[in-house]
Amino acid sequence: MAKKKKVMMFVPGAIACVLGIAAFCMMFLDAVTYTGKLLGSTASVKGMLVAFGGKAEDGLFSLVTSVKDFEFKFNIMTTLGFGLPLIGGVLALIFKNGLITKIVTTACFVVGAVFLFSTVGFMSISLDENVKTVIDGVYTAKLAAGPIVGGVLAIIGAAVCFFKGTIAKALSR
Repeated sequence: MAKKKKVMMFVPGAIACVLGIAAFCMMFLDAVTYTGKLLGSTASVKGMLVAFGGKAEDGLFSLVTSVKDFEFKFNIMTTLGFGLPLIGGVLALIFKNGLITKIVTTACFVVGAVFLFSTVGFMSISLDENVKTVIDGVYTAKLAAGPIVGGVLAIIGAAVCFFKGTIAKALSR
C-alpha cells in the first residue's frame, strides 16, 4: 500500500511534464497567420521562426513586392511563452508538492499561456520597423493553431500543478 502511494505522488507531476512538453512542441506549428486586406492572400509564420528568429521563406509575403528578403529577430517573449510550460512541467515532476513549488510551477504555466495568447502582439519585436509598417498596411494578423493549442495545454497544466496534491491523494485511494 505504501509503495502505491509513493508511485501515485509522481503521476500529477508526470502529467504536468507531458503537458509542458506538448505545449513546447506547438512551437513547430503555425504561430501567426497573415491575411491580405486587398486580395485575400495568406501567409503563415511558424512559432520556431517567431521565437528564435531566422530568415523568412521566399515569397512569405508575396503581396508586398518590396519586402522579399528579411529576417525575423529573436523574440524573448515568444520564446518564454513556449519555454515556460516546459520548465513548469519539469519542475512539477522533479520537486515534491510544497507551497513554493506549487506557486512556481503554476505561475510558469499561467505566464506561458498568457505569452502564447499574446504572440500576435509580440510580433513587433521580431520584425524590423520598416517591414512591420509595410506588412501592417497590407496584411491582417491573427493567431494560428500552435499558440492556441499550446496555451490551452498550459492552462490545463496550471490546473494540474495547482491541484497536484489533491490529485495525488485521490489517485492513491
